[in-house]
Formats: sequence, structure tokens, C-alpha cells
Amino acid sequence: MKLLAMAYDAFLPSSLLFFSFFLTALLILPLILLFFSLSRKSAGSRLRPPGPSRLPIIGNLHLLGDMPHRSLEQLAKKYGDLMFLQLGQVPTIVISSARLARQVMKTHDHAFASRPALLSAQYLSYGCSDVTFSPYGPYWRQARKICVTELLGSRRIQSFQHIREEEIGRLVASIGSLADRLEGGGAADLSDAFFGLANNILCRVAFGKRFSKGGLNEILTETQALFAGFSVGDFFPSLRLLDVVTGLTGRLKANLRDLDRISSEIIAEHVDPGRPPPAHKDFVDVLLQVQREGNLDVPISDDNIKALVLDMFVAGTDTTSATLEWTMTELMRHPEVMRRTQDEIRSVARKGGTITESDLADLAYMRAVIKEALRLHLPVPLLVPRESIEPCELDGYIIPAKTRVLVNAYAIARDPHSWDDPETYRPERFLEKPIDFKGSQDFEFLPFGGGRRGCPGYSFGLATVELALARLLCHFDWSLADGVSLESLNLEEIFGLATRKKEPLLLIPRHSIESGFKLI
Repeated sequence: MKLLAMAYDAFLPSSLLFFSFFLTALLILPLILLFFSLSRKSAGSRLRPPGPSRLPIIGNLHLLGDMPHRSLEQLAKKYGDLMFLQLGQVPTIVISSARLARQVMKTHDHAFASRPALLSAQYLSYGCSDVTFSPYGPYWRQARKICVTELLGSRRIQSFQHIREEEIGRLVASIGSLADRLEGGGAADLSDAFFGLANNILCRVAFGKRFSKGGLNEILTETQALFAGFSVGDFFPSLRLLDVVTGLTGRLKANLRDLDRISSEIIAEHVDPGRPPPAHKDFVDVLLQVQREGNLDVPISDDNIKALVLDMFVAGTDTTSATLEWTMTELMRHPEVMRRTQDEIRSVARKGGTITESDLADLAYMRAVIKEALRLHLPVPLLVPRESIEPCELDGYIIPAKTRVLVNAYAIARDPHSWDDPETYRPERFLEKPIDFKGSQDFEFLPFGGGRRGCPGYSFGLATVELALARLLCHFDWSLADGVSLESLNLEEIFGLATRKKEPLLLIPRHSIESGFKLI
């Protein structure tokens, strides 16, 4: 009994101690759980970049406006160069500085190397089997390699020189004839002329022939409009049925049928045994040869060929014409820059009576003029959207996989941390600090994107822009249309596949008073 009493006396305090501990734990545990819950929530919020508050259902879509690149630039001034937006059901980050663009396009290029599956691309790029919209993977790597080595390499671009020379010669002759007729008044629509030039060059390079107005031109105009349009399903994947209701899906299917019909006819012409061997191979010829040789990791079908050729066409037409349009606009706004550019061009042209492609390397100031126009008027100001394929850390924030990434090249090109007096058109800045067109080292200037998803055809487009601009400035003096002053020259934009002038550029051409230049 004594032992039992001693045991009981020993147990009682320990049991009371245990009970007290248990009771205390019951009271404190909810507080501990609440603390960790709040801590996790706080940590989670730190893992997401800052951004504006969201509305139910639409998230931040209402903040984009008619000019998303401008709206996002203003939002970035408040929320930072790495900003989170919820665009419908799509988590999105927006990059607005050269430093962060370098991280996305170089340091973590692989993590951000894919593309979102946009509705227009799924239809018009034959299941996203082009280079621009194809998701990152073996097929895309092979398609890009084919484009870089077979279609857009320096030797292939050189082989298309005769097409550029002929089409730009036609444009110059047409404007020369127009200048004769306009002596009594009137102006030339350069916006339309530049679009026609880019269209004709791309048609001949891609398909092997020009197309008259109507037919393919109308079909491709619809294609470009559809690529630039708004799709509910791109922001609300669970509501893609609404694109059927709005008629967008029907338009896409109709345009695809038209594209497929003409593309199939073009391929049939190219494989016709009775077709004479071409003097110069076009894109379709090259791709059919690659298909026949079969030395591919992933075989390419006729539909893949159609997608790749159409990609080159759609990506090149609007951007090339917009670059020429904005460059001429800025030259008209800055007469002193125009005079200096023409002096440089004409001093070189005196050697042979006109400008040829071999002369372009001597036109350093003209190239700076084009770069500065591209800096202020990027054809694709938000570039093509990217999508992360794996979680990645940016500036201490974790960016999950399947996050859409918008690089606001417009905001980066006007960032005062990268550019002195960024709103001013001053080509000399590109002579003082040589910066390449290609976004591989200089991420403050991204007219053609950067990294592995950068535009592979920028050299081809620039060859057209440089030669066309040099010829037009060599052979003609230009003035604004009657009733238009430097102050009233409209600079409003239209946001689309490429950002173009809202109003056409109407200028009066006059034959240069300089003598000795051949009008070819």
C-alpha cells in the first residue's frame, strides 16, 4: 500500500502536469495554426510579383485598353518592372526593363521558351506548326533550324537580291511617274505603297510569283486581321465555345479553307513534273527539297510546309511596311535629319548613279535613322507572348509553369534608365553607342525580340527596308501634303499584328534636283 501511495503521489503531479500541458496545447494550437497559415499566405504573396487589384472573372483585362503597350507602361511605373496581371483565367507577368528582359531572354531563356496555344495560331498555323507559334520542343527546334539555315541564311537572303532590286525598282519608277503627274498638286499614299512593296517581295520569295489584287492578297489580309484580333478563348480557355458564338471560329475555319486551297495549288505547281527548273528557288522549293531528302528528326508534312511559308509571309509583310512608314514619318518631322541622311546617300550614289545593296554598308547614318525609328515605333511593341515551361525565379519571385510572359519592348525602349531623353528622336545615339538590331547583347533595344525565340528573319526584312529607303531618299525630295504641317502630322497608332499609323502617310515626291542619279 505504501508503495502504491508513493506511486500515486508520484503520478498525480506528473498527470496534472501532462493535463495542464495538454490543455495549454489545445488552447495554443489554433493560434499556432493561424500563425503558420498567415505566414504561408504572406510568403505566397511574396512569391507573386506585385500588380494591380483584380475584378471578378475578368481579372485585369479591363486595364489593357486600346493600346496595351502604353497601358502596361503606365502600370509598370506604379507596380514595377516585373508585374503580375490576371488576364481572365491566364496568369501573366509583364517585363518592362532591359535587366529583366535579359533574365527572360538569356539567363532563363529555356524556362521561358514556349508559346501559348492561341486560337488563331491553332487554325491558321496548322496546329501551331510554324516557327512563331510552335511550342518549345523537338519540332520547333527543327523548324527553326530549317528556317535559319535553309530559308533565311545569309546566302539565301543574297539569292533573293534580284527580287528586292526589281520590286524596289518598280516602286521607284511608279513614284517617279506619279511625281510627274503631281506637279499640279496631290500626294502619294506611301503607307499603301510600302505595304504593296512588302507584299510583292514576300509573295515572290515565298511562293515564286506575284499575285494580282484580290485572290491571295485578300485572303492574307484576312489572315493578318485574324492573327491580330481578340479571342475570348485565349484569355478564358474554359469558355472557348464563345468564340463559336461570336463567329470568330467560323471566320478562322473559312480563312483556313481559303489558305489551304491556294497553298495546295501552289505546292501542286511546284511538284508538277512539267514545271521547268526555277532559276531561283523560293521558300516552297526549298522546303519541298528538305522534305524529300528526309534527313529530319521529325518528318515535315505538306501542312507543315504551308505553315512555315505562311509564317514567313505574315511575319514579314506588316512589320516591313510599318518600319518604312514610321521611318519616313520621323524623317519628315525632322528636316535636319532628312538632309543629313540624303547627303550621305547621295554622296555614295554618285559612284554609280544609284544605290545598290553593296552600298548599304557605307550608310551608317541611315542605319541609325532606321534604328531610332524602330526604337520609338516598334512594329510589335509587346513582342510575341511567351509561356514558361517550368517554375523559375525572377528577382526573388517564383514564376510558375504555364505563366504567360509579355515583354514590353515599347516600355524598355523608352526607359530613362537606359536612354537619355528617350522621347526625343535622335539617331546620333546609335552612332555614339553601336547597338545591334538583334536582341542578343543589348536588351534595351528589342525590335525583333531576343533569345532563342527572337525573329529569325530580321536580316531579310532589314535588307528590304534599307534598300527601299535609300532609293526613295536618293531619287526624290519629299514634302508634306497640302494643309499638313510638322505640328499637325498625325502620329496616332493602330494596334494590330504590327503597330502602324492610324492615318496613311501622304507625301509629295519631287524628282531630286541633283543630277546623275539613275531612276531604276
